[in-house]
Amino acid sequence: MPGRAFTGADIRWAKSVRKPSLEEFVLGLRGSRIQAVQRRAKYILLPLDTGSTLVLHLGMTGGLILQHQDQPSHPMVRHCFFLDDGRGLCFLDPRKFAKLWLAADASEMFRLLGPEPLEAGFTAEVLARALAGHHIPIKALLLEQSVVAGLGNLYADESLYLAGIHPLRRAAELSGEETTRLRNAIVAALSGAVAQYDLGRADPSLEPPIKLIAWTIPRKLGAPCPRCGGPIAGIRVRGRSTYLCPRCQI
Repeated sequence: MPGRAFTGADIRWAKSVRKPSLEEFVLGLRGSRIQAVQRRAKYILLPLDTGSTLVLHLGMTGGLILQHQDQPSHPMVRHCFFLDDGRGLCFLDPRKFAKLWLAADASEMFRLLGPEPLEAGFTAEVLARALAGHHIPIKALLLEQSVVAGLGNLYADESLYLAGIHPLRRAAELSGEETTRLRNAIVAALSGAVAQYDLGRADPSLEPPIKLIAWTIPRKLGAPCPRCGGPIAGIRVRGRSTYLCPRCQI
């Protein structure tokens, strides 16, 4: 996509556009050329030669398909961005949770985000400083994005299970050893997911996966824990469904 220019956009669910107005969004894209494809936390960034950045958030069930404009579109496509080479970037959004911005300064959107978990700056010491003084459940704090960027509900469960930490533990009460385990578990969970996606993309004849389906912790009530064999339990933490092993996570 880098080097291609937008010739237009078909926005079929106007509420997805957060800033600017729908008209300014579409007109601002037209004729602009993509300089790169980047990511920050859960956001996909396309810096443009106009100085603005097209920012995409997939929501919980969104996905992107790059295909020729003559091809029939998926029934769940809500938006399509047309390129000057005859292709279209189609945005699937079954639950209409996606968000779109055309930002003059994308960095302002992300100044409160925590570090990227797969970059060198995410150390146990950095995580410990982020947890200090917070007496809310560690699961809830991990989802706030200010501690570590991009960690979603399922990955938080997976990380806490791998680290052997109960989701309701107060964040500030984790020991140094537990914090190190949690940092390593976050990196392991996300690295494993990336590796699984890479395998799924290796065969060009297949549709690439748009979600991870293999978890260390079973996401089913009563399923046996892979470590101790005890039943997996379910609770809600700040309104989010949470799976854990009451024996292994303390």
